[in-house]
Amino acid sequence: MAKFIPKPTLFSATAIAQKVLSNEEVRKRLIAAPGIVIDWAQQQRALRREANRRGLPDPTSRFGQKSLERRVESLAVVVVRAFPNYDDPARADLLKAIEGLRVALAIAKPMPFVQRKKAHRRIDDQLDQMEAAMVDAVLAH
Repeated sequence: MAKFIPKPTLFSATAIAQKVLSNEEVRKRLIAAPGIVIDWAQQQRALRREANRRGLPDPTSRFGQKSLERRVESLAVVVVRAFPNYDDPARADLLKAIEGLRVALAIAKPMPFVQRKKAHRRIDDQLDQMEAAMVDAVLAH
């Protein structure tokens, strides 16, 4: 029996993140985020601009199980630092979305190569969207 990454898990991760990050109160809090969060957002924006300037991003720095896991963990750290209060609904919702990506990566890990690469592309797309939404929310001045 072939394993697969359920699309609702991935789609809901992006939907949750976009909904939370479009909230005006959340956006105000992110604009006043700690310096480490702003530094992360500026670094992400610079990386995206460089990738766009060159055409395509370097696949070795963005794809693969370990690379995707690092990106997910980096995003989780930024969310925790941006929303330090445990009872903050934005924190809970964003971490729920990130957990969906972790689950998707765990499911993808033991897959045969071709299936895993397809799953990684879907996860990468969702992660790109979540990172971009977070960067835009943090740097919205």
